[in-house]
Amino acid sequence: MIGRILAPVDGCARAEVVLPYVEELSNRVGAHVTLLHVFPPTLHEQREAHVQYVETLASRLQARLRHSRVQVDGIAIEGKPNREIADYAAREDIDLIAASPHSQRSHGHWTVGRTADKVIRETSKPVLLVHLEAPATAAGKDLLNRILVPLDGSRASRDVLPHVEAILDKEWLSGSGIVWLMHVIPSDHYATGPLIAKRVPYSSSELDVMRLQASRYLEEIARRLRIDERRIETRVATGDTATMIIQASAEVGANLIAMTTHGHSGFSRLFLGSVADRILHRSTIPLLLVKPVAY
Repeated sequence: MIGRILAPVDGCARAEVVLPYVEELSNRVGAHVTLLHVFPPTLHEQREAHVQYVETLASRLQARLRHSRVQVDGIAIEGKPNREIADYAAREDIDLIAASPHSQRSHGHWTVGRTADKVIRETSKPVLLVHLEAPATAAGKDLLNRILVPLDGSRASRDVLPHVEAILDKEWLSGSGIVWLMHVIPSDHYATGPLIAKRVPYSSSELDVMRLQASRYLEEIARRLRIDERRIETRVATGDTATMIIQASAEVGANLIAMTTHGHSGFSRLFLGSVADRILHRSTIPLLLVKPVAY
C-alpha cells in the first residue's frame, strides 16, 4: 500500500519538520523515499546549489534509515511547485505525499500555504500533512501509532481504512498501535418551512435512534478490523463535526487523524470535504487525507 513516499522540501527548516515522520514510515513499511525540491526557473544559475541541498538532505535521511535496501533520492526540478509535485507523484507512481505546509499564525489557528493547498486539490494521491507544531518526537517513538478515523456512514469515507491498516500493520503486532473509529451526529438538521428552510434540533428520541445506528455501524466495521488482536475502539459524539473530531483527538491522545477529503454521507448527511478543511486549519495533529475511490 505504501511503497514510495514523496516529500517536497524547499530549503527552509519549516518544510523539513515532516522528515521524522517520513523516516518512521519508511522504517515501518520499507518504503522508498524521494525528497523533491522545486525551485523557480529564475534561479537556474544557482541550480547546483539546489541540487546539493536536496542530495545532502537525502544522504542524511538515508544514513538514519534502518532498512539497508530502502533508497532515498534527492531530486531538484525547476518549475511551479504544486504542478511539479502533483505531476511527479503521478508519473512516478508515488503512494503517499508527505509535506509540512508553511503556515502563518492567525487568531490561534494556522493557514495552509498556497502550494500545499493546490497539491491537495490537484493530486489523487494520499497526502500526509504535518503541522509545524506537531510533536517533535524522535523517529520510531510515538509517531503515527494512535489514529483517529472519522467515518460518516458512506462507502467513500471508508476508503481511508486500507491506508490506516498499512501504516499500523507492524505497530499492531507490537501492541503499540490503536485506532478509534468515530462518527459524529449533528445536533440539528435543515427542515423546510413555508418560506425558507431552517435548522431544527433533533429530539432526544431521534438522537437516541441515531446514536444506536451509529454505534452498530462502527462496531460492524471494527469487527472486520479486529484481527490478530488489533486494538480498535469506537466513539459516537453529537455536535459540530469538526469540533467534535478535534476534541476527541485531544481526549484520546491521537497523533494522527485519517480521513477521506470528501464523501457524501449515509445516515448522518455530513460532507467530509468541508470538515477536513476545517480540521486542517484548526488542529496541529498530523492529518492524512485520502481521496475516495469513484464508485
